[in-house]
Amino acid sequence: MRIEELDVLCRQAAHDLVERETRPLPPAVVVPLPEATSVTTFPGFPNDDRTRFDLLTRFAAEKMRPVNAPAFGFLAEATMDAEPGPVDVVVVVYGARRHHSSITAAPLTEQGLGEFLAPEELEPTAFPFLAPLRHAVDAAQPPDAIPT
Repeated sequence: MRIEELDVLCRQAAHDLVERETRPLPPAVVVPLPEATSVTTFPGFPNDDRTRFDLLTRFAAEKMRPVNAPAFGFLAEATMDAEPGPVDVVVVVYGARRHHSSITAAPLTEQGLGEFLAPEELEPTAFPFLAPLRHAVDAAQPPDAIPT
Protein backbone atom coordinates (compact mmCIF):
# COMPACT_ATOMS: atom_id res chain seq x y z
CA MET A 1 0.00 0.00 0.00
CA ARG A 2 1.33 3.41 -0.94
CA ILE A 3 1.11 6.30 1.55
CA GLU A 4 -1.42 8.04 -0.72
CA GLU A 5 -3.64 4.95 -0.56
CA LEU A 6 -3.33 4.91 3.24
CA ASP A 7 -4.47 8.56 3.29
CA VAL A 8 -7.55 7.72 1.19
CA LEU A 9 -8.32 4.62 3.27
CA CYS A 10 -8.16 6.57 6.55
CA ARG A 11 -10.32 9.38 5.16
CA GLN A 12 -12.91 6.81 4.08
CA ALA A 13 -12.77 5.22 7.53
CA ALA A 14 -13.43 8.67 9.02
CA HIS A 15 -16.48 9.12 6.76
CA ASP A 16 -17.75 5.66 7.76
CA LEU A 17 -17.20 6.41 11.46
CA VAL A 18 -19.18 9.66 11.20
CA GLU A 19 -22.04 7.84 9.43
CA ARG A 20 -22.37 4.96 11.89
CA GLU A 21 -21.43 6.41 15.31
CA THR A 22 -23.15 8.96 17.51
CA ARG A 23 -21.31 12.02 18.71
CA PRO A 24 -19.00 12.48 20.35
CA LEU A 25 -17.24 10.03 18.07
CA PRO A 26 -15.16 7.37 19.79
CA PRO A 27 -11.50 7.43 18.75
CA ALA A 28 -10.60 4.60 16.40
CA VAL A 29 -7.52 2.83 15.09
CA VAL A 30 -7.38 1.65 11.48
CA VAL A 31 -5.10 -1.30 10.70
CA PRO A 32 -4.91 -2.03 6.95
CA LEU A 33 -3.69 -5.46 5.93
CA PRO A 34 -3.72 -7.17 2.51
CA GLU A 35 -6.55 -9.52 3.50
CA ALA A 36 -8.73 -6.99 5.37
CA THR A 37 -8.77 -3.63 7.10
CA SER A 38 -9.84 -3.50 10.73
CA VAL A 39 -11.27 -0.45 12.46
CA THR A 40 -11.32 -0.66 16.26
CA THR A 41 -13.20 1.99 18.22
CA PHE A 42 -12.37 2.97 21.79
CA PRO A 43 -15.49 4.20 23.58
CA GLY A 44 -14.48 5.83 26.85
CA PHE A 45 -11.00 6.66 25.52
CA PRO A 46 -8.93 7.94 28.48
CA ASN A 47 -8.38 11.67 28.94
CA ASP A 48 -4.74 11.56 30.00
CA ASP A 49 -1.84 10.80 27.67
CA ARG A 50 -0.19 8.23 29.98
CA THR A 51 -3.32 6.05 30.15
CA ARG A 52 -3.89 6.48 26.40
CA PHE A 53 -0.28 5.42 25.81
CA ASP A 54 -0.76 2.29 27.94
CA LEU A 55 -4.02 1.39 26.17
CA LEU A 56 -2.45 1.77 22.72
CA THR A 57 0.63 -0.17 23.85
CA ARG A 58 -1.62 -3.13 24.69
CA PHE A 59 -3.54 -2.70 21.43
CA ALA A 60 -0.34 -2.67 19.36
CA ALA A 61 1.03 -5.73 21.17
CA GLU A 62 -2.20 -7.71 20.79
CA LYS A 63 -3.51 -6.57 17.39
CA MET A 64 -0.72 -5.06 15.30
CA ARG A 65 2.56 -6.82 16.04
CA PRO A 66 1.17 -10.39 15.67
CA VAL A 67 -0.02 -9.58 12.12
CA ASN A 68 3.08 -7.54 11.19
CA ALA A 69 0.96 -4.43 10.48
CA PRO A 70 3.01 -2.02 8.34
CA ALA A 71 0.60 0.94 8.65
CA PHE A 72 -1.96 2.53 10.95
CA GLY A 73 -4.52 5.30 11.09
CA PHE A 74 -5.91 7.05 14.15
CA LEU A 75 -9.22 8.94 14.04
CA ALA A 76 -10.65 11.20 16.74
CA GLU A 77 -13.14 14.00 17.17
CA ALA A 78 -11.60 17.26 18.36
CA THR A 79 -12.26 20.98 18.52
CA MET A 80 -10.05 23.21 16.39
CA ASP A 81 -9.59 26.93 16.91
CA ALA A 82 -10.66 28.83 13.79
CA GLU A 83 -12.25 32.09 12.75
CA PRO A 84 -14.94 33.07 13.65
CA GLY A 85 -14.91 30.43 16.41
CA PRO A 86 -14.09 26.84 17.36
CA VAL A 87 -14.96 24.10 14.87
CA ASP A 88 -15.62 20.43 15.61
CA VAL A 89 -13.42 18.27 13.39
CA VAL A 90 -12.34 14.71 12.82
CA VAL A 91 -8.55 14.48 13.09
CA VAL A 92 -6.84 11.74 11.09
CA VAL A 93 -3.26 10.70 11.83
CA TYR A 94 -1.71 7.97 9.72
CA GLY A 95 1.69 6.42 9.35
CA ALA A 96 3.52 3.54 7.76
CA ARG A 97 6.82 1.74 8.04
CA ARG A 98 9.62 3.94 6.64
CA HIS A 99 7.30 6.98 6.35
CA HIS A 100 6.74 9.88 8.72
CA SER A 101 3.28 10.14 10.22
CA SER A 102 0.90 12.67 8.66
CA ILE A 103 -2.09 14.56 10.00
CA THR A 104 -5.20 16.03 8.41
CA ALA A 105 -8.63 17.11 9.63
CA ALA A 106 -12.11 17.71 8.27
CA PRO A 107 -14.96 19.71 9.83
CA LEU A 108 -18.03 17.97 11.18
CA THR A 109 -21.07 19.58 9.59
CA GLU A 110 -24.81 18.96 9.76
CA GLN A 111 -24.43 17.10 6.44
CA GLY A 112 -21.60 14.90 7.73
CA LEU A 113 -17.88 15.20 7.26
CA GLY A 114 -16.61 18.19 5.28
CA GLU A 115 -13.55 18.62 3.10
CA PHE A 116 -10.21 17.41 4.48
CA LEU A 117 -7.29 19.80 4.79
CA ALA A 118 -4.12 18.95 2.90
CA PRO A 119 -2.11 16.49 4.99
CA GLU A 120 0.97 17.71 6.81
CA GLU A 121 3.83 15.86 8.44
CA LEU A 122 3.06 15.29 12.11
CA GLU A 123 5.43 17.00 14.51
CA PRO A 124 7.45 14.34 16.38
CA THR A 125 6.24 15.58 19.79
CA ALA A 126 2.55 15.80 18.84
CA PHE A 127 0.18 13.08 20.04
CA PRO A 128 2.76 11.27 22.20
CA PHE A 129 0.23 8.58 23.08
CA LEU A 130 0.36 7.35 19.45
CA ALA A 131 4.00 6.25 19.85
CA PRO A 132 3.08 2.57 20.40
CA LEU A 133 1.30 2.49 17.03
CA ARG A 134 4.26 4.19 15.37
CA HIS A 135 6.72 1.73 17.00
CA ALA A 136 4.63 -1.26 15.89
CA VAL A 137 4.62 -0.23 12.22
CA ASP A 138 8.31 0.68 12.33
CA ALA A 139 9.04 -2.86 13.63
CA ALA A 140 7.01 -4.52 10.84
CA GLN A 141 9.04 -6.63 8.44
CA PRO A 142 8.71 -6.17 4.69
CA PRO A 143 6.31 -8.77 3.20
CA ASP A 144 9.12 -10.76 1.56
CA ALA A 145 10.94 -11.00 4.92
CA ILE A 146 8.04 -12.64 6.77
CA PRO A 147 8.85 -16.26 7.64
CA THR A 148 6.42 -18.81 6.22
